[in-house]
Amino acid sequence: MRVGYYPGCSLHKVAKEYDRSVHRVAEKLGVELEELNDWNCCGAMEVVAVNPLAAEGIVARNLAIAEKQKIEVLAAVCPACSFQLISTNQKMAQDNTLANEINSLLDTPYTPNSVKSMHFLQLLRDMIGIESIKENIVKGNPLEGKKGVAYYGCFCTRPGDIIQFEDPDNPTFMEELIEAVGAKALYFPMKTKCCGATQLLVAKPTVETLTGNIIVNARDVGADFIVVACQMCALALDGQQKQAIKRVKGGKFSIPVLYMSQVLGLGMGLDYKSLGLGSNYVSPKNLLKQVET
Repeated sequence: MRVGYYPGCSLHKVAKEYDRSVHRVAEKLGVELEELNDWNCCGAMEVVAVNPLAAEGIVARNLAIAEKQKIEVLAAVCPACSFQLISTNQKMAQDNTLANEINSLLDTPYTPNSVKSMHFLQLLRDMIGIESIKENIVKGNPLEGKKGVAYYGCFCTRPGDIIQFEDPDNPTFMEELIEAVGAKALYFPMKTKCCGATQLLVAKPTVETLTGNIIVNARDVGADFIVVACQMCALALDGQQKQAIKRVKGGKFSIPVLYMSQVLGLGMGLDYKSLGLGSNYVSPKNLLKQVET
């Protein structure tokens, strides 16, 4: 299966382990990820505040590149990137005047709805299927019998009318993935609460409070690990974990934060290094004692 791949700015830099593990899992599932040629930043949520038309234009350029490469399905692993790709396509499809205005900015115009964009999670659910994923899970993998919680954050399934992936307030697919590798998915009331990661540079105490409450709740429900599908969530829950726990006076403990692709990779028997697990801030070595490092 050939699928377009939009890495966005983070996946080649601060979230290389996410990129690496996604590619390894895709390969195991028979998915060929074809990266867009000469892609550009999607602008996340910031550019629209300065120049809304330019914000749509830089996203449409990526869609036009995908169309030129004859890519029908375009996957992103960043929730902000997937939102931008989906939203811009919808706006252009619904408003011909806007579509013409956006296309006037591009060297190569984009034909609305010629490319279907989605988060990699949706690709796993809708194009691969949980049963096919289970067929690739090996017995005796290091997550068997462990307990995990799925953390979707505020943006992975929202806005629901745009993303159109699961119940925006109670998604369940990552729990299915946790169960698929032989671990137990625990009830986690904080799974769609915001970690505030995008505000780290301007409101760090607030981010630490939001993040700390999420991590402490994961511990309180008995989780051995937290699963995320967003590199910004990982930056907060994993990268800021020590400070966040201290901020909310949560005691002294640590809990590994794994990308959903790392969880699947471990379930598939892929090795520690190839999944980039050495780049995680909180080491998962104690959790994964069976894994050779």
